[in-house]
Amino acid sequence: SRGLGDVYKRQGIGGSVLGFPTANLRTRSPLPPRGVYAARAILEKESYPAVLNVGTHPTLPEGPPTVEVHLMDFSGDLYGKRLRVQLLDFLRPEMRFASLDALRAQIASDAARARSIAQGRP
Repeated sequence: SRGLGDVYKRQGIGGSVLGFPTANLRTRSPLPPRGVYAARAILEKESYPAVLNVGTHPTLPEGPPTVEVHLMDFSGDLYGKRLRVQLLDFLRPEMRFASLDALRAQIASDAARARSIAQGRP
């Protein structure tokens, strides 16, 4: 398991434009290689299937590498909260997409795979 840290607010458009809101994490441990991961996020005593991205957003360049996680089946405000994240499986490397629609479709596919893995059905 990997504790990745506190959620912070970042000036970005990724999650809001793409329809997959993400929590940006300040990390205290070494970052895994860039890419997309199936994960499980623990908030307080609840556990959520999640998809985690480590990288620079090559389709929407927004600056230095970040770690962001989308919690499935969660709605609410995560700012200032502490999340514990368990990486379950590497899904794919970081890549550039030709359009936001192509990126959105890939994120939906990544999220579906991550949910299956988190629920024990790879």
